[in-house]
Amino acid sequence: MIPYRISLIETKQFAIFPDKFINGENVNIDTNYNFDLKSDFSQIRCTSNIKFTQQENLILILEVACHFDIAQDGIDYIKNQNKVPVDFLRYMATIVVGTARGIIHAKTDTTVLNTIVLPPINLVDAIKEDLIFEGLSENKITE
Repeated sequence: MIPYRISLIETKQFAIFPDKFINGENVNIDTNYNFDLKSDFSQIRCTSNIKFTQQENLILILEVACHFDIAQDGIDYIKNQNKVPVDFLRYMATIVVGTARGIIHAKTDTTVLNTIVLPPINLVDAIKEDLIFEGLSENKITE
């Protein structure tokens, strides 16, 4: 395991459209994940975009990012391997999904959308490859 600490949580976007919600109808959930690596390998940011739709109408959108400060042992590992392993990417995404679940619950607390819970997400299907780089990552966190 790469030693880390969560240094920042950002709610980059959040909007709800409760007037579009139809109680009892299926809700579709679309998620995606993005990873950015600071050029000195000391931080990884995992961002998730989550959209809830119903009958093609957007009812909730959330973009959340968690920043993970990487300890020196982890930096050395990443440099030596020239990659961030897929298992660690999934681990970080699991933290982001849990964070998103809490944000959605808190921000929909007094609305009809509070009955919708972000379900467990199979990150093995969503994140399939290591974050591989040569020298410096193409995906960089800007300060």
